Amino acid sequence: MGEPASDQIEISVFGPGYGESSAVHLGSGQWLIIDSCIDSATKEPAALRYLTDIGVDVGNAVKMVIATHWHDDHIRGLSRVVQACASAKFCLAAAVTTKEFLETLESYNERHGIVAGSGTSEICATLKQVREDRRPAVRAIAERNLLQISAGELAHGAACEVWALSPSDAQFERSLRELGNLIPKEREAKRRAPEQGRNDLSVVAWVRVGEITLLLGADLEEPGDPDLGWSAILAQAARPQGRASVFKIPHHGSANGHHDRTWTDLLLSNPATVVTPWNRGRGLPTVADLKRIRSYSDAAFSTSQFRSAAGARRSAAVEKQIRETVGKLRSAQFPTGQVRLRNGGCANPDIWCVENFNGACHIDELLNSA
Repeated sequence: MGEPASDQIEISVFGPGYGESSAVHLGSGQWLIIDSCIDSATKEPAALRYLTDIGVDVGNAVKMVIATHWHDDHIRGLSRVVQACASAKFCLAAAVTTKEFLETLESYNERHGIVAGSGTSEICATLKQVREDRRPAVRAIAERNLLQISAGELAHGAACEVWALSPSDAQFERSLRELGNLIPKEREAKRRAPEQGRNDLSVVAWVRVGEITLLLGADLEEPGDPDLGWSAILAQAARPQGRASVFKIPHHGSANGHHDRTWTDLLLSNPATVVTPWNRGRGLPTVADLKRIRSYSDAAFSTSQFRSAAGARRSAAVEKQIRETVGKLRSAQFPTGQVRLRNGGCANPDIWCVENFNGACHIDELLNSA
């Protein structure tokens, strides 16, 4: 497919695989990777595979890797990404780097070990890699500038800034109070480390390159508390100003990641949007979610064609027979798709070319087949 031109901005969003990830070209061959998911076909981190395939030297070209939060579906393969991107700064929510959090993980490891593949296991492996490389971890908190590249370093002649819009101070404090939920009890059976109910530590990224802005919503939810979620972002006095033309929809399009004012206050009218499905359980986004997203954007895309509703339930007798013969059936794994948006470079910075790969599609295709 080839690399973007040095003056082009690109965002590629990958999913579902197991989770989602994004790769952003900031200009002049400099990249940002957000989160990690495993490609369902290659079993490699999707963003890493893509950049390698188009000829990017990830060891030098990737300037920052951001882990938006430590839930499984956003950090599978993250340690491999960090290892490959040897010169990249590593960024994650400030609470995950606190002494309390790290001591909790250490306690969990000592008492039980960690089930392979859990979010805590991947975070431990990633932080170990960062320590071995002697790379300082950038701590993300609301209204913090994470990365800055001067205009003179980029072919399009525009400065680049990457900001964290979350988590808020209240979310940070709340997460520390809930760390006790992670500490295992004596004589407790080995299990996965429990995760917080809401995605309170999710890092929403604001990427601004000149007049072009991307809003990458991670999995941030909206609990209806003015100090948490999207309400807290909208109330910020010191956040970067302006409105984004591209929006990575939060929390797989779920209604609990929606806030009306996100669309009116943080986004341009009719922005390009991308949603990554969650294909376990009943599935996200639902048909109602798709209709809501479509009402805000004509250029709305999904990284996968998926079934948003659970299939028909089998009778108890049939389920029993399946268990006794072929075992528990698993839902089909959808291929990891990619939605790629590239702008027209210096000549047409506001014109975006959207390409869908490996099953990615316009949301209308999903609504027509629902």
